[in-house]
Amino acid sequence: MPNPNRSMIAAALLGAVLQLTGCVTARVDITPVRNAWLGASYEEVVSRWGIPVRSTSFDDGRLIYTWFSEGTAPRASIWPTIGVSAGSGSGVGIGIGVTTGSGRDAYVTCERTLIFKDGRVVDQSWFGPADFCATFRRK
Repeated sequence: MPNPNRSMIAAALLGAVLQLTGCVTARVDITPVRNAWLGASYEEVVSRWGIPVRSTSFDDGRLIYTWFSEGTAPRASIWPTIGVSAGSGSGVGIGIGVTTGSGRDAYVTCERTLIFKDGRVVDQSWFGPADFCATFRRK
């Protein structure tokens, strides 16, 4: 017959492992990266990101430019494992583990649309994974 204390310990360990796997990926706050571009000149943005892929303008003279970048990002994989074994007599063994590894790289994109007035960035919107978009920092 299984020992109830061992079952409770195993359940607690499994819960701890699952909680820790949620801490593996760090969140990136893109706001400071994006806000650093406010006030930048068109020439500075082009010197860092190249020629925009799209452009248009508002009737009030504001210019809208869009940059699109693509790449790959590593994607980690985590597999929780549980093993249970029973021997002769009343012995029961329970093992809990976590296997980690790198999965296939994920395709990622970052689209940045900047609005310029008098040659300076006054507003913007960014779409894409924060960790990839964060690589487009203003230096």
